[in-house]
Amino acid sequence: MGKITIVGHKNPDTDSIVSAIAAQEFFKKVLSKESKAYRSGVLNNETKFILKKFNVEIPELIADVSADASVALVDHNEAGQTFDGLNYGNVDYIFDHHKLSMVTEKPIFCRMEPIGSTASLIAKMLFEKNVEISEISAKLLLAGILSDTLNLMSPTTTSEDSELAKKLNDIAKLDIENFVTELFEAKSSLEGISVQDVITLDYKNFEMGKHNVGVGTWETTNPESVNAKKAEIMQALVEKKSADKNSMMFFMVVDIIKGNCQLYIIGEEEQVLAEKVFEGKVENGLMFLSGVVSRKKQIVPQLTEELSK
Repeated sequence: MGKITIVGHKNPDTDSIVSAIAAQEFFKKVLSKESKAYRSGVLNNETKFILKKFNVEIPELIADVSADASVALVDHNEAGQTFDGLNYGNVDYIFDHHKLSMVTEKPIFCRMEPIGSTASLIAKMLFEKNVEISEISAKLLLAGILSDTLNLMSPTTTSEDSELAKKLNDIAKLDIENFVTELFEAKSSLEGISVQDVITLDYKNFEMGKHNVGVGTWETTNPESVNAKKAEIMQALVEKKSADKNSMMFFMVVDIIKGNCQLYIIGEEEQVLAEKVFEGKVENGLMFLSGVVSRKKQIVPQLTEELSK
């Protein structure tokens, strides 16, 4: 058996990528196993900025894996989010901070915790084993935590995330305030981004009862720059809903600074469901949700509960 293949979810975000890269250090220093990090999609501008800033090579795009490959999934475990062609029998490890969905064909190494990011989890696993974390891994993991928790302001943030971020920065020695400013500027950047990219770079499919539901997210310091493309985005969402054969489709434009979001509503079914679940009013295809910034904690569980009745 060759190197362990480490890979995050489709449409990878920063947490997915940096967790895969840093997990190589866990496999080497804790488990004494060789591994290699891959990506399962196009990187967003924030992740590109981070890897360039820290002079880290972009992971290779995952292709078919051999029949006897050993696969480690990071930051996901839902079937609809794994790379195409994955044989679940190859999955030997899962490191995640989302709900448990996957059924494996054998006992595996699985570490899942209700924590703000998978980067937090990887850092915790390394600290638990008293591993000397490299400066580059510390920087990447810290970036993953700050990205996924919106600078520790997301409702998904735990006290452990804050503690781990501090411990990592004892190694990374970043100017957090300046770094977060750069991070959010990169996260918000529409440079080289098509409308299709806007709706898919942070997009996931979920099984909710008997329904397949797509939920995309765009986090930004300037929501107006996204809403200016509203008509094009609406059309692109309709087309993706049809292409993915989804029951429903939603899209969040999250205002990082003000801590709220606008939920794009493309059809009557979506409107009826959203108005019932979130107790708001859809106006011109948008529903304003005050204080809502997290798909994982404030959108998906609520929709899933209603659609599972």
